[in-house]
Amino acid sequence: MVPVIWLTVLIVLVDSLQIIPTFHDFQRAKTDLLGLIESVKRGDDLPMIAGTVRLAFHDCIGKGKCDGCIDHSKPGNAGLKRVTDRLDALYDASYKGKISRADFYALASVTALTRSTANLSDKYNGLRKFKVGRKDCSTSPVESIDSSDIPRGSDGTSKTLQFFKSEFGMKTQEAVALLGAHTLGRCSLQNSGFVGSWVDQRFSTAPPGEENLSPTSILDNAYYRMIIDIVPWTQVNINGTRIQWQEPSNSIPNDKLPESKRSPLLLNSDMAISWIIKPSDALGTVSCRPTSLKTPCRHSNAHTFAKIYAKNNALWVKDFTKAFNKMIEMNENKLRKAPIFNGYFDEMNSHDEPINESVDEISEDIF
Repeated sequence: MVPVIWLTVLIVLVDSLQIIPTFHDFQRAKTDLLGLIESVKRGDDLPMIAGTVRLAFHDCIGKGKCDGCIDHSKPGNAGLKRVTDRLDALYDASYKGKISRADFYALASVTALTRSTANLSDKYNGLRKFKVGRKDCSTSPVESIDSSDIPRGSDGTSKTLQFFKSEFGMKTQEAVALLGAHTLGRCSLQNSGFVGSWVDQRFSTAPPGEENLSPTSILDNAYYRMIIDIVPWTQVNINGTRIQWQEPSNSIPNDKLPESKRSPLLLNSDMAISWIIKPSDALGTVSCRPTSLKTPCRHSNAHTFAKIYAKNNALWVKDFTKAFNKMIEMNENKLRKAPIFNGYFDEMNSHDEPINESVDEISEDIF
């Protein structure tokens, strides 16, 4: 019989082991993940691109940060089970014990983002600096500890920016850069209570061609163009439970329209990167309007960065990559560069440059 004291030590040692994938397993995982992402199609849309990016964000929230664990009982995580079911099936069949689940989830998101810019001139290059060695929570893939509350789309400017600061240690510019991920995917009534996608074809940077993806699967600055170039947004009530912003030219709430007729939407948390949004109730109702003469919204301190990114896609992709990497590298383990080359780790560029701060940080006391 193994003495209890030695059994305890063994459990502690096993729990503290850091899984570092081999070059072969890492490369194979990238290939298999790309195949999985490509296999789930909805017309020109690849929903797993937005799905894996959303999963990475939600996985990195809470006590364990990016730990391969999701509490699917939380309303804020609604819809993620379709993503984790597909990823977990692949992971459990081929990669368990070869790479941590947390690394696998993070790698899925980075692989998806790489695919999203495959046909664009401004490429997402996050794979080049991807790190491995994340520790899974003890109950992975199920979250067993209390995690932080998921930010709500109805939150105002102050609460939205404070979330990114307290959860990820991000400055305003980093938060604005990371929120640009909303250029991917769409909201659904059954998951978030909001309805619609953030972008459409008007500001897509994809060149004409049959091989191009839907704007909701392309990582570009169309999200910022929607916010900056289309000023007269107005609020509509969705299903009596949510308030979202739509263009006045299509003021019928999206939940009352067929998908082909729906307007792009913005949430309060999106408007926050240009305007000072102060909800007056749980629905997210805001009294000001961007173009109102009587009750105009004032610009938030994030507006400067949103304008810059609306004009410079290449800069935004670069800054988004840094902000996204900062988020997915949060784990209690010390991470290592991924095995880019066969037989050894790529230590080049081990010191990431900070986000371009040519635009001085503006005081947040305005809130």
